Amino acid sequence: MKKLVKLIIVLVLVMVSGCTTQKKEENARVIDTSMFLYKVSNKEGKYSYLFGTCHPGRYPIKSLDKVTEKALDESNSIYLECDMNPSPQKIEEYAKYNTYNSIRDLGFEDKYENLMKQYKSLKGKPGYAFYNVFVISSLVISDPEVLNKANISKFNAIDNYIYDYAQKKKNFKEVEGIEFQMKLLTELSGDYSETILDSLANKEMVIKNAKEDLDAYYGGNTQYYEDEQNLLLNQLEQLNDSDKEKYEKYWDILAYNRNIHMKDTLADSIHNNKHDFIGVGCKHLYGKKGIIQLLKDDGYLVECMK
Repeated sequence: MKKLVKLIIVLVLVMVSGCTTQKKEENARVIDTSMFLYKVSNKEGKYSYLFGTCHPGRYPIKSLDKVTEKALDESNSIYLECDMNPSPQKIEEYAKYNTYNSIRDLGFEDKYENLMKQYKSLKGKPGYAFYNVFVISSLVISDPEVLNKANISKFNAIDNYIYDYAQKKKNFKEVEGIEFQMKLLTELSGDYSETILDSLANKEMVIKNAKEDLDAYYGGNTQYYEDEQNLLLNQLEQLNDSDKEKYEKYWDILAYNRNIHMKDTLADSIHNNKHDFIGVGCKHLYGKKGIIQLLKDDGYLVECMK
């Protein structure tokens, strides 16, 4: 059960930590992401690209590898899950979702006080109890100690590099959008806040899981994500009926239903004879219910570009 909760919390932490800013730094490097790039073709040979990105950053980016850069260059449109730089008006509009199912409304202020003692990013911020657990999760993953020990950069995320690339080409599109994601998290916060707060209280686990995730991505270890997603599904199958229903609902809303939508976005691109680049969080690609398998089940040829 503990392993299941850990895996679910990692899904949340990776999702809510995506809005960073691309920053130019010295010692920038070429990042090889070709192992996360897939050419998806139908029977007529029409194709678009599926790419597994990583929301948290690590290294200063000079460019991506030549294969991924070529795919970006030839694509008619470049998709990411959501706009990485919404207008101030949009930010103000979306802010209302941050207070739905707040920690105070749910009666978990004592658990939040425990977190304030552990994370510098929360210390002295009792007013944040008016926000929901996903705002707190985002602040936790940006805590100085978490950033340092997990080797996370506030800047230089892969998807921010791609977003900037798309802005220059003026061909950016959203797969989901920020409002969709915030509504989704709001829907989950009422039922799962206590579980998430209890897990965030284990700082060592938060750091360990975040570091393992980024080590796997920047090490090009796709098998890590394949194994992780399949392990989660296997763990779900072993739960008793009550817990299984609860956590399956969580996983379906947070991952599986979104995988289907992302798969359909790519399929529509191919059907419309476009060469598009669809970049989504790499966890969505892998496992028995990941986008790659869903595409194969629909008869598409999926080829890794590494």
